[in-house]
Amino acid sequence: MKSRDGAKKQLPVVLPAVPNELLSSWISRHAAFYGVSPRAMLRHADPDARSLRAADDHLTDEQGGLLAHIFRREIVDIRCMTFTNISSSARRLVAGEPIQTCSTCATKNIGADVNAIILRSWLQAWRITCPVCGYRLSAVGQGGAANRGDGPPSLTSWEEALGGERLLDDYAERGIQTWASPIDLLRLLLIRRENRSIPSIGLRRQRVLDLVVPGMYRLTAANGATTPPANKPMLPLSLRPTLLAGVAIVEGSGPKIIAELHGRTIAPITLTSAPLPPALSHRAGPTLESHLCS
Repeated sequence: MKSRDGAKKQLPVVLPAVPNELLSSWISRHAAFYGVSPRAMLRHADPDARSLRAADDHLTDEQGGLLAHIFRREIVDIRCMTFTNISSSARRLVAGEPIQTCSTCATKNIGADVNAIILRSWLQAWRITCPVCGYRLSAVGQGGAANRGDGPPSLTSWEEALGGERLLDDYAERGIQTWASPIDLLRLLLIRRENRSIPSIGLRRQRVLDLVVPGMYRLTAANGATTPPANKPMLPLSLRPTLLAGVAIVEGSGPKIIAELHGRTIAPITLTSAPLPPALSHRAGPTLESHLCS
């Protein structure tokens, strides 16, 4: 429906968004409330809208303005419910559907009669904790298993894993980085190792991460997981803390370690560097030597 001036009428009832809720989830809940399809609800604001998923990923300023008007919200609030502001290189770490959940938030929302919600963090393959409550995320279908600490044994400390998560979250969501893009560091860790001296076919599938965190390849194989390629670095949630810890270890070791790691790869990548603060420009690389294995 349109008002006399031609503008689409605002919804009489606007449901409050859950913290960190995905735009498509919020629109779908309105659709259920008004008894229409989610696509119909989206196209009520923007007749040219392609899909809810497209709105989540590539919301234009015009679309954001139309939705902000219909739902009586500021456009910045609408954009914050999408992945529009995610850095381009981090887009490869956004899944097409939820790959993890926060059982704590899900239970809380059900208790508040807020059903069928999807949080943005449930699609972000760099996260291991919920940005709302801070609890550990659970892989889809595992319920609260992750919060109980189930899963393969950790090869690194939880603090190192949280450090890697912070690096990636700061870069993806806020464009903050230190001496190199953490996305590039993550990709570097997933490049195949150059290990011609090792005859085992299985070991030839090792990645640079196994140099930084010895035993990672065997842990991955033991859990039936496949190490993802560097251009699609989505690791299962159960093994993700080790990958994040590897990012934190390399970042904390400084720029000099990159030459060492590049010399052990099949196909080195180019790092996206940022200007180094004085405290980082003199940082030495040998601090990583205790983490490397031959």
